[in-house]
Amino acid sequence: MKNIATVPSTLFGSTTFMFRSVVEDQGKVVFICLITVLFSILPVGYHMVMLNVPEKVIQKFMWQHYETFFGVNLSENNKSIIWSITVSSQGVGALIGCLLVSNLSQYGAKHVLMCINNIILLSGSLLMFISYWIAFPPAFILGRILTGIYTGLACAFAPIYLQQIVPKNIKGSMSCFLHIAVCFGSSIGAIFSLPFMFGSETTWPILVMIPSIFGVAIFAASKWVPDTPNNLLQMGKYSEAIESIRFYYDIDDEDEDEIIREYWDMIPEMPEQLSLYAAWANPAIRKGIILGLIVSGTQVFSGSMVSISYSTEMFEAVSFIDTLVPFLPALGSIISIILTIPALRWVETRGRRPLLLKTLLFCIVANIFFLVFTLISQNGADWASWGFAVAFFLYGIGYNLGVGPVAYFLPAELVPPEAAGASLGSAVAVNWICTITTTLFYYPLSKSIGGWSYLMFIIPTSLCVIVLWRFLPETKFYYKMDPLEVRLLTDLGPSIGGNNYGTLDINEPTLF
Repeated sequence: MKNIATVPSTLFGSTTFMFRSVVEDQGKVVFICLITVLFSILPVGYHMVMLNVPEKVIQKFMWQHYETFFGVNLSENNKSIIWSITVSSQGVGALIGCLLVSNLSQYGAKHVLMCINNIILLSGSLLMFISYWIAFPPAFILGRILTGIYTGLACAFAPIYLQQIVPKNIKGSMSCFLHIAVCFGSSIGAIFSLPFMFGSETTWPILVMIPSIFGVAIFAASKWVPDTPNNLLQMGKYSEAIESIRFYYDIDDEDEDEIIREYWDMIPEMPEQLSLYAAWANPAIRKGIILGLIVSGTQVFSGSMVSISYSTEMFEAVSFIDTLVPFLPALGSIISIILTIPALRWVETRGRRPLLLKTLLFCIVANIFFLVFTLISQNGADWASWGFAVAFFLYGIGYNLGVGPVAYFLPAELVPPEAAGASLGSAVAVNWICTITTTLFYYPLSKSIGGWSYLMFIIPTSLCVIVLWRFLPETKFYYKMDPLEVRLLTDLGPSIGGNNYGTLDINEPTLF
């Protein structure tokens, strides 16, 4: 087998990791990972943005049938509360999904991701579809909660699946693809939800069913793709594990012990996972989990979920050009994909810590601009809407270059391998608690206090940056460490100086 190498690059710097050499050696496993992650995470982004453009159409359906079914006249305040509950119901479901991670982990990441979860997705899509025909809006919310459960499970098990089969030298880059898949799904959702596509009063039921197509496809593919070697070895199924290794990595060797050795050389062992209680009882692990929670929560409180779910509302509030507003979610999602591409390399060369901190500062500045330009626009200055658009683009740069992709996998790197599941599960749960909070309160706040609503992003994010700046270690060399050595490490202190967890070379150049 070829060695994974780093070679000089005049385009990206003195040395750069050659992703192409890995693809040449491990083309099958890279392809399987990309397709599995894309089809699993795409519905997550799709449902995040789906209500954005056809907002008025679905609201009309809900107001009409709520009043008919329950015999009440809804006030404007009641309407805003019901709509914020509808949007945030995906977050409620995702939180429920996070609580199921521990119990479902016994079935293995591959089986949950490709089989169980897609049954949940199909059920939720059907409920939202049926709600239109039976004229019963609560069924739409219940279906959205089910797609939220799918979201929580997908966000938790996709990184674990990657960790079990991706060659260690491209784990960071491949993990960034989670963010790209979300952006790709949101772009499809934004395009399909345009009025001339499936966002009209009669076609939106088709809109809610489209993600289930990807679910059915990956469910069918699961019959062809074996379980991960890591999970099979943990269950003592050595013969099946050998066949799985041969399937994923095309290792041609008659010596089964050698096959397993080559597998462990490529993929760090994922030991049996600790329960959240056991992980939390260890002070060093607990510190890593807490930092992971802060990272995950900050990803949302930087304004990400609100900008995805309410971007049309945000631009309408600053009197942006009406004809352009429906196209902004799709344009923003496509730009997000493009902006994330540099992050595929930067997470491996410039480090997780500086990339996260610097882009968080970028997001704070963008949110300050949101506040200022919204207030100016509300005072009648038309030019402020263009200033808001520039600030929105700047936010996209900051979020997609660092905050967005890094927060998906960093919580697992802040703890020893046996606590990765507990850390990721907790981080995803906090992520969706923050999502529920921001999507539930932003809409009514925006209607009542206008631009001052952006303080709900500026203040928490600023506080979290101070904490992370002091305590967050660098983890970019995490994959080079021996699993036994990782388990024995206890220092989870700041990354500047000392022998810090996840940091092997403090002289490595960073963004700061």
